[in-house]
Amino acid sequence: MDEVITAENVAEAVDSIIDKLKKSDVSNVVYFDGWEGLGASAVLRAVAKRLTTVQIADPELKFEKIIHIDCSRWKSRREMQRKIAEKLEMTQAKDLIDEQDEADDINGKDESSRDVINDVGIAVNDVLMSRRFLVVFHNGSDNEIKDVTNFGLPLYQPYKGNKILWTFRGRFRLSTRIQDKVQVADVFLAAEFHNKIYGMEFQDQSHWWDILCEEAAEIASNTCSGVAKLHPTTIAKCWLYISKLNFVGRDIIDYDWAVHASNYWVCDGIIQEWEIADALQQEMWQEWDDPGLYHMMRNTDNWISTNHLISSNYGFLAASAVAQTVSSFFFGKHPKLTRIKRHEKLRVLKLSLCTFRFASPPFLCCRGLRFLGLDNCLDLNIDAGEEVQSWNCFHGLWVLDLQYTQWVFSPQMIEEMNNVRELNVEGVKPHNLRHIWKRQHNKIQKLRVIKMIDQDYTATKDEKDPFTFIFSGMEKMEILDLSGNSTMQAFPDLSKATCLKTVTLDGCVGLDSVIDSNLPVSLEEFSLVAASEQYPKAANITKISLFGCCRLKKLILSGLPKLEELDLSGTILEKLDLDAMQAEKLNRLLLFGCLHLCAIKWSDVTKPQLDELHVDTVGVHLEGKRQNSLSPVQDDDKLFQSHVVIMDPRLLRFLQLFAMQSHHVHFCISPVFVNYCKDEGESKQCSSEQIRNAHVDRTVAGNMYSDIFDRVVALSVAPVICPCPRLPLESKCNGSCKVEIRNRKQLQGNDNILGNFIDTVHSLNVHDDSWMTCIPGSNWGRIKWCCIERCPKLHSVFKLRDHDQIKAFSWLETFWASHLQTAHCIWSMEVKHVNVDSFKKLQYIHLDSCPRLIHVLPLSNNLPSLETIQILYCTSLIYVFPLNTANSKGTVSNDAIDFPKLKHVHLHELPSLKGICEAKIMSAPMLEAIMIRGCCSLRHLPDVQGLHEPRPIVYCEKDWWDNLVWPQKEGGYDQSLLYKRQSAQYYKKALPKGSILRSNLSTYLYKPISKKYSIDLHG
Repeated sequence: MDEVITAENVAEAVDSIIDKLKKSDVSNVVYFDGWEGLGASAVLRAVAKRLTTVQIADPELKFEKIIHIDCSRWKSRREMQRKIAEKLEMTQAKDLIDEQDEADDINGKDESSRDVINDVGIAVNDVLMSRRFLVVFHNGSDNEIKDVTNFGLPLYQPYKGNKILWTFRGRFRLSTRIQDKVQVADVFLAAEFHNKIYGMEFQDQSHWWDILCEEAAEIASNTCSGVAKLHPTTIAKCWLYISKLNFVGRDIIDYDWAVHASNYWVCDGIIQEWEIADALQQEMWQEWDDPGLYHMMRNTDNWISTNHLISSNYGFLAASAVAQTVSSFFFGKHPKLTRIKRHEKLRVLKLSLCTFRFASPPFLCCRGLRFLGLDNCLDLNIDAGEEVQSWNCFHGLWVLDLQYTQWVFSPQMIEEMNNVRELNVEGVKPHNLRHIWKRQHNKIQKLRVIKMIDQDYTATKDEKDPFTFIFSGMEKMEILDLSGNSTMQAFPDLSKATCLKTVTLDGCVGLDSVIDSNLPVSLEEFSLVAASEQYPKAANITKISLFGCCRLKKLILSGLPKLEELDLSGTILEKLDLDAMQAEKLNRLLLFGCLHLCAIKWSDVTKPQLDELHVDTVGVHLEGKRQNSLSPVQDDDKLFQSHVVIMDPRLLRFLQLFAMQSHHVHFCISPVFVNYCKDEGESKQCSSEQIRNAHVDRTVAGNMYSDIFDRVVALSVAPVICPCPRLPLESKCNGSCKVEIRNRKQLQGNDNILGNFIDTVHSLNVHDDSWMTCIPGSNWGRIKWCCIERCPKLHSVFKLRDHDQIKAFSWLETFWASHLQTAHCIWSMEVKHVNVDSFKKLQYIHLDSCPRLIHVLPLSNNLPSLETIQILYCTSLIYVFPLNTANSKGTVSNDAIDFPKLKHVHLHELPSLKGICEAKIMSAPMLEAIMIRGCCSLRHLPDVQGLHEPRPIVYCEKDWWDNLVWPQKEGGYDQSLLYKRQSAQYYKKALPKGSILRSNLSTYLYKPISKKYSIDLHG
């Protein structure tokens, strides 16, 4: 239903709308379109403000909650839901949205495509279900919100009378096409002024101007930029400038609003500050095709756009007849343009498709020019006449825009251009501007040199390459655009342009490389787009290095099939899109010190198929300086071909396929920045020895005899604990993963990600984690080497996902566990069935300092490859290999379990140990040596019958040997004769009674020291 309200201003419109809201009808959704699109947003804001303050005093207004949502700068449906939660002060709902946004950031999901969260919608619905509410909504999207219930707004409750008042308008969004998208509104409201009689317009322009200023005030009051400093009338004039010129001249002149709107405003004198003008351009709705409001055009006669034949507003107009009040003049399609009379107020001049004498241009007497645009202008080849003596028309010029106009500026002209801050050149020969580069280049802040023609121009001996020469010494330049220069081969040296923020090289397909030494650290945006609709050719570039550009936050690369190396080290990029690059030959990617990196879009690891990848989101980010080494990576790990060191494990989901396809890649998850030591006021990285010593028991460091303890530790522990075997790189395993997490929060909610990633790697090292209770579930189908150290809360080391078949550890060769204070088992006994292939390649087992460990690995079959068992200080251990099921115990307990390759057994301080294997007979025909001490419950040794000389040596105490139980063999053969006993090596000597050191030394001589013998990770 369409309705029109009559109102002269915002206040009257507010009264009329509130009167309609008082009615108890079924009109739940009310749309307001304002005065031909103007003022709607201001009216809605005023309605929300008035109802919030006075509704209690008005008995007819029974809204219990006013929810004012301003989404005129549209981001996403999710953002709209966030603003609803903020208005309702729902802290938990906002936290949930923050968490989901963070997850979407990691997943690389576009902000505009983020939808509502169901749980938040339910929570909002619960809050509003029993309340009558009004939603005032500024919709900046292109679509009507039809599913308000998905946002949690229970709009259509019977007898409640909940309502939504909304508009598409705001920020000068005046296109008539947007009205067609209003489809489900119960009431479509529009406003008009009182004096509109019989369709004839007799409206006072002051009413329109007031509404226009209200619209402008909306922008000024709802922005965080410098626009808030502007008076609403100034903003209104800026919009009116664009609207008027579009209305009368868009078919005559290409205004290029996207580039020059802010330039026109400043040069015309409407706004004084360039930064504020740029910000205002971003705040306004970018619908430059709007026809404008003809009601106010009579007050804009100082802005003219016309041609030499006819103008709908001004009739025939020659250039010489420009009124002295005109400040902006856009003139097009003139075959013989005459000189403009002396004009002091003309500040903006653009000539399009005009012909005039370049030697004596028509604007020669316009000394107040600030903006000069020449588009496809030609030189009038007639007698030059008298030579021009003064070119002071260029003296005050701020912006020069040349498009396909081959005008060679003389040195005299350039001498006057000492205030030019922006130069835009398109389709011009390089040598036509050589005088500008020589004299005034150090003043330019914005430079666009696009599609230069005759690029095969050869410089003279005294000249440099045209592009290289252009940019030398441009220290104040902030924006550089070289798009479309397809034959440019050498990237210019921009290292001295310390203010440079944006570099655009779209279509520069001839470049061979971009190196970091030619770029300043101030760079924030970089773009090189090829193989596109605008630039169809693919780029030839082979190397791009933006290393050290520590402010770079936006990178656009595409159409680079020959790119081989990309270095983005030290940047603050959050997302990297490898798919869009189309860089099939990329083999080396460097991302050192990219602390903000959270997503890598890489759907096909064969495109590109990287040979070398280095990612470090942990290392310290120094401006202009790269950390050349991965800080948490130990020396042994540096042998890997690729490294990934990250803080957030969610980044692993983008690299999982790479881990499966690549060779010699090292992954490290670390939640802390590299530890830096202070040395004489300078910051330097700690040595590996310092880091290693940090893990030693803190009580030692605090003891006055710590130096003596260190010596004793070195002497006593060395022969007891052997170093962890290394995973040889020559095995060329597909991947390896090092998990180094000291913050529980880093793993919360990421178990599935880590579990899936562990499925792809062959080597795993988890250490120094104070929060982890179980390593995230995996199928453990690829793991070859596993080292778990210093995880005091780890209860069960390995955990299978519920849906995985029990075919785990079929490739495991080495297992090392140390200092697991609360671990009860390595692999849970809850496993119903152990596959025949599980542990068939296991060669080495080491455990130490696991005081609560009861058993290690469940067993139902032989261990054909096991060579070494080393277990120390596990005081609760009963069996190393228990039989995992009742069925296994019934079928295996009376038979022998074979260990055909077992050679070395070292058991130390295991008072509860009853046996290595729960089966009665453990066969080890290749056994060479057993070292046993402190295993008072152990009564059996492996059966070594059939073993030839030399006999296996048993290092043990004599009283323990005497208490062994030997199985009886046929013929009364004595099994003890198959072993050779040797007295145990004792690790302490008696100290003098009452020694100062006795109490402390005894503690550490019988306690394993947390000394790091194993490497952190091998792949």
